Amino acid sequence: MSNQSITPKCSGICKKVILVEDNIAEADLTRIIYREQSIPCEIIHCQNGEDFINLLPSVNEEDICYVLLDLNMPRVSGYEVLKELSMNERWKNLVVIVFTSSSNSRDVSKCYEMGAKAYVAKPLDLNELDRTILSIHHFWGMTNIKPQIMN
Repeated sequence: MSNQSITPKCSGICKKVILVEDNIAEADLTRIIYREQSIPCEIIHCQNGEDFINLLPSVNEEDICYVLLDLNMPRVSGYEVLKELSMNERWKNLVVIVFTSSSNSRDVSKCYEMGAKAYVAKPLDLNELDRTILSIHHFWGMTNIKPQIMN
């Protein structure tokens, strides 16, 4: 991995990043990038949308910095996850970043319509993937100010 000019330093706000990815090799690579770039957030990996939906009740939403969501997964797709989140008051404002191999304009539009906060096509180049993850984390994990959750 290359050293980038962006050096993430979580201010304690970003505690957990949830990675919803069925491709184990891609999930491992993503975790390696977070570790090698010293991004101090816990990465929780869910292998599909069903695992993610089942995990949500056990996680404090205030601890979730953002979710990296793949679209094409077995059992429960990324689209189904977005639909489920949009129907749940507790989870509809969760920062979900679609992080997938598709750059199809219909996929992009549909995901934004369904409540995704961002859509990022995974780069094939390893250095570009590294830079992309750093950029995602720099904005969504460090710069973006999320609304306070009212109980």
